[in-house]
Amino acid sequence: MIKNECDIVKDLLPNYMENQVRDTTKEFIESHNKNCAECSSIFKSFVR
Repeated sequence: MIKNECDIVKDLLPNYMENQVRDTTKEFIESHNKNCAECSSIFKSFVR
């Protein structure tokens, strides 16, 4: 996993949660979260 990808996902997560990203960005974030436990955990904390 490229650490830079994690930084990008973390930066985009608030916009993702507000559905303010393009479909390709949404797919990127969802794909990344499937393969990255750290970002997936952060994502889950946003949903709660």
